[in-house]
Amino acid sequence: MSKKKNKLISYSNMIATVGTAILAVTALITVYITVSAWNEEREANRPYFTFKDSPEVVLRESPEFEMVFTNVGEHPAVSLWSKSIVFQAGLKEKPVTIDEYALVNDIPKNASATLLISLEGINKQKTLKDVLPYFFVIVLRYEDPIINESFEQTLYIKWNGMKGGEILTTNHAEEAEKEQIIQYFKQNKINL
Repeated sequence: MSKKKNKLISYSNMIATVGTAILAVTALITVYITVSAWNEEREANRPYFTFKDSPEVVLRESPEFEMVFTNVGEHPAVSLWSKSIVFQAGLKEKPVTIDEYALVNDIPKNASATLLISLEGINKQKTLKDVLPYFFVIVLRYEDPIINESFEQTLYIKWNGMKGGEILTTNHAEEAEKEQIIQYFKQNKINL
């Protein structure tokens, strides 16, 4: 009878061990799912800049590129820094403008900031009423003070120039143009 009792205890121990193992695995899966969901939520809430209105070139005393970008993320952005590089779309000449800009104020959710880039370097072309196309590459670096992480965005924009004194459209550069721009930066030793 003692052997039967030992077998019964042995089976009970085995069932308890398997049950405990199943509970432990379930707990690990729950922790993994929770951490994954938290990371996704954190990424979804980070600051992120986009422009609601299309960037444009406006004609004042000299042409200026104007871009209003808005923080569409839930968290504010702090320590916003930008670098703007403007160069002919033919990719043969040196940049006409390389500007850096730092904003000291926080940019909360749905707040906007304006970036104005003077295009004085193309004034000679402007007097001829025709301006060749130009690329604008804008690098934005900023921090999220809530999760204490830094982020970077690079925007590749093409202005189609001027024809007969008329300012032409501004749009996103195409993927093939982006690759050519990256090669242009390497050849001219331009760091973003």
